[in-house]
Amino acid sequence: MDLIAEAHSLQRRLWLTAGALVLSVSTVVALSYFFIGGSGAPTATPRASTVTSTHSVVTPLPAGTVINASSVVAIQMFSSTRGVALSTFWNKGFDKIEHSYLTETTNGGLSWRITGVLPTGSSDQIGAGTGQLAFLSDRVGYIAQPASGGLLFTSNGGHTWQSFQFAGESTSLSLSRGDVVVSAERCPTGSASTDGCVIHLGIFPLGSLKPTSDTVIPSILAGSMKVTPRLLGLSGSIGLALEDSTLIATSDSGASWTRVTNPCPAEQPGKVQLASGSRWYMLCGRGVGMMKAYSWLYKTGDSGRTWTLVANGSPLHNIGVGNIGPYSINAFGVSRDGQVMWIDGGPGFLEVSSDGGHQWQFAGTIGAKINITGLYFVSVGHEVWMPIEFGGLVRATSASSWKILAQSSFP
Repeated sequence: MDLIAEAHSLQRRLWLTAGALVLSVSTVVALSYFFIGGSGAPTATPRASTVTSTHSVVTPLPAGTVINASSVVAIQMFSSTRGVALSTFWNKGFDKIEHSYLTETTNGGLSWRITGVLPTGSSDQIGAGTGQLAFLSDRVGYIAQPASGGLLFTSNGGHTWQSFQFAGESTSLSLSRGDVVVSAERCPTGSASTDGCVIHLGIFPLGSLKPTSDTVIPSILAGSMKVTPRLLGLSGSIGLALEDSTLIATSDSGASWTRVTNPCPAEQPGKVQLASGSRWYMLCGRGVGMMKAYSWLYKTGDSGRTWTLVANGSPLHNIGVGNIGPYSINAFGVSRDGQVMWIDGGPGFLEVSSDGGHQWQFAGTIGAKINITGLYFVSVGHEVWMPIEFGGLVRATSASSWKILAQSSFP
């Protein structure tokens, strides 16, 4: 699974922006291979309850109903054909979510079968915070609710859900070697900024409602301009986090953290993908406007202690080591073996590398609508899926085979 904390944070901002635009016309709007605000109160013992139904004016579609991929907002694939997704349905005025569902596919995402209805309130009514999921199979897994709603767990494909609290607002949710890893931001009551906010890292054995550990990702920076750290990725006991431009690493599941070198030039934060164990890739960029940017791709084999430049790109001449294209970086994905990589540079601008990131080629534009873009990639082998912003799904089985499986009708 791809762990994409930054992607989800960006997703919340994009949804909110889109919602404001729709409000001015009518009434609002709508997570590698990888890779959670709160009251600031001490972590309480999780309270478990079983949710068996939802309440809405519109009757939810029954389990077993087959739908296309246009309502998909987040996915996780287990093989080239099997996977699960969160699917969200809006009313005709696009100002309210009617229902959200857990769905499964057996044909690579072309069609999805409803297996369960998400409880009322588990999807933000303007789409913010929707899309964090971590499933071991199509029956067993977690989703994160928006704001301080906590996590939901199902062991029967969404037929029933158990809810419990891990205090704070979920910023990431992923699987790491059989455990569920949650990061959550907890802020003092009434806080209007990041002052006093902390990020907690919780690790849950799959199916458990209590974490085996609840630790704080420490703040390294001093002064009034502190930025709340965010988790970039955790694989087993090894993880990376970023505070502003300061990169820190853990080798004991978050019990302790050490500052490591951030290779990104000009203090730009990066997008990290964990290929396996301590082998990670970081892609950083510096935008220059008009969806163009300088970019640098680095790799590490020692959990971030040292980094090696793999490729870079320039918006001026589109030349450089490895020749990455000139586009800004919207999403970045890496296959498990580290050989195939994907970049979404904005609406329709897709690039792919088949040699570990050294050489890149333009994969071409897709679709007639200019808003074909995504916030993260999900890969199995060398195949990849990209959830489309505002709903829908794109799939590629090779560099030149990008195809829209379905797209939302959101204006």
